[in-house]
Amino acid sequence: MRSWRVAGYGLIVLLASVLPVSALTLKESVDAALTNNPAVVAALEKVHVAEARRGESFSNFLPHVSATASNGKNFIEYPVITLPPQFGGGTLATGPDEAANYNAYQLTVSQTLFTGGKLIVGQKIADINYQIAWQDYLRSSNETVLNTIASYFDYLKAKKSLEVIDASLANLNRNLEQTQLFYDSGIGSSVDLLRVKTEVANVRITRLQAENGWHLARLAFETNLGRKLKPEEEPAETELAASPAVALDQQAVLRTAYDNRPEWRQFQLGLNAAENAVGLSYSNFLPNLALQWSIGRSINEYPNNPASDANLENWRALLVGSWNIFDGFNTPMQIKESYASLNAARAQAKQLRDGIELDVNSAYLNLTAAADRIAASQVAADLAEKTLQTAEINYKAQILTEQQYLDAHLADQSALLALWSSKYDFEVAKAKLNKAVGKAVI
Repeated sequence: MRSWRVAGYGLIVLLASVLPVSALTLKESVDAALTNNPAVVAALEKVHVAEARRGESFSNFLPHVSATASNGKNFIEYPVITLPPQFGGGTLATGPDEAANYNAYQLTVSQTLFTGGKLIVGQKIADINYQIAWQDYLRSSNETVLNTIASYFDYLKAKKSLEVIDASLANLNRNLEQTQLFYDSGIGSSVDLLRVKTEVANVRITRLQAENGWHLARLAFETNLGRKLKPEEEPAETELAASPAVALDQQAVLRTAYDNRPEWRQFQLGLNAAENAVGLSYSNFLPNLALQWSIGRSINEYPNNPASDANLENWRALLVGSWNIFDGFNTPMQIKESYASLNAARAQAKQLRDGIELDVNSAYLNLTAAADRIAASQVAADLAEKTLQTAEINYKAQILTEQQYLDAHLADQSALLALWSSKYDFEVAKAKLNKAVGKAVI
């Protein structure tokens, strides 16, 4: 199994080196994710469902027209009159004793006039549900954008880590050659040579882990992107801030979140829907009125008795009213349920506000800390680089021991990895703050 995995990784690396690289920018990645990510696609379809239901609710205000037609046989058993003897006896048929060819046509128009407010409140709730579905789509989109940006920079971070380790390994191999030369010349000891070989082996193990992390980062990026990357495709390197400064007012950011965060707007819309649901329950106490008008024609044709044929036209105009006088306490229980749902929704307000405040403040503090880490990491990386350069010169001059050189080398590698990690983490921290606020603020 391991050999297949290594062969697969080798094939990807080989293709990447042979095929021209197609850079996928951050904007292109986000656009692709918003188009292809299953969570976003599902949320958008739910918006379409809510839009259709809103249209269905509005259709209740309009007249409903229906037409019916029938064709077939119609048999009516007419009564037979028995004549008394004084009238000659016998029987007298009152209608034809056969099935008629029957045709009927009917056009009906009905218009609802009053439902105790059900139609108006139902339309309001349908509109609110549409807006809730739209906010859910925005929430899903914001999460997808954050996940895509995070996986985009995680990929670049993993790739950069691999590059740093490769450079470090090349540097160690040069040191190994120098140490081998010292050993062959009788200047260096076998312990120093073995120590360098051990460090080279350890860095190679670290490289294998970094390479595996790079491939995993690619898979995570593809998952958020909603499609597979072509072998020659990869996220493009982007310009990173050298010394970023966060010029945002924390309280202003929090106020912006309350205006734009989809979860908060969903809550407010849901509260509005719960309030309307109370009124909808009360509407069951009121009567319903509707207007109905219909016109039609029925035709009976008797093949053997043409004189009995009937061609009848009919029409009617009705004002229909109904009033639910007693429904077994169903309506009072519905009202009680509506009030309980409304109170439960109101009780969630503080919990949701506290959660948003925590989310925004955490994202803001993480962003400022990420900016500070870049400056600190840059200082550490510069010092580590100078230390390594000095250590290399002194080691060749036999002033430093092999262990001191390896310590300087390890410190330089760690500092450089920390610097690049802090730069990519700052970009992800920006995306997390934007997601927490509900819109781009940085």
